[in-house]
Amino acid sequence: ALATLTAYALARHYPRQTDSRTNVDNDALRLLERVVEAQASLVARWLGVGFVHGVMNTDNTSISGETIDYGPCAFLDEYDPAKKFSSIDHGGRYAFANQPRIAQWNLARFAETLLPLISEHDAEATRLATERLQRFPAIFDAAYAAVMRAKLGLMRQAEKDEHDRALVADLLQRLASNRVDYTVFFRELCGAAEDPS
Repeated sequence: ALATLTAYALARHYPRQTDSRTNVDNDALRLLERVVEAQASLVARWLGVGFVHGVMNTDNTSISGETIDYGPCAFLDEYDPAKKFSSIDHGGRYAFANQPRIAQWNLARFAETLLPLISEHDAEATRLATERLQRFPAIFDAAYAAVMRAKLGLMRQAEKDEHDRALVADLLQRLASNRVDYTVFFRELCGAAEDPS
């Protein structure tokens, strides 16, 4: 049943992903790869618009890479990486800046369900799944950098990549220190860029 569901999910949500994209002939690994990519991209886009998922449990993490059942949620007003929007989140588990980490944790729980399909040998299944999960930070960082570059109107140039990341980090620190409204700041920035004077 799990194999049937995995094959269906792969065909349903990622029909254009073929074996030629990777050297993987295992549906469970291909699905895990696609879901890792989809979640990294989704969370990067969330952070780009200041979206805070209130209770980002595993049941609120979709394999399609879409936002579902977000319950208590909101968009940032003043930029605060520790901002949370759930009355039950006393420790900040689902705070704005923690969303990538929680997404990766949720993906690890998803990977656990696929282990029997990845390999009949537990150690090998765990190793292969872990390799895919460990790609999440790099995929997320690249997606988030692209989102923030676009928000700032920066052209992507490989040699300026680290400079752009430092610029974004500095900007976000300044927004947090000065309690600047995240959305309004970027609206004003666009307005300033369009102003011919």
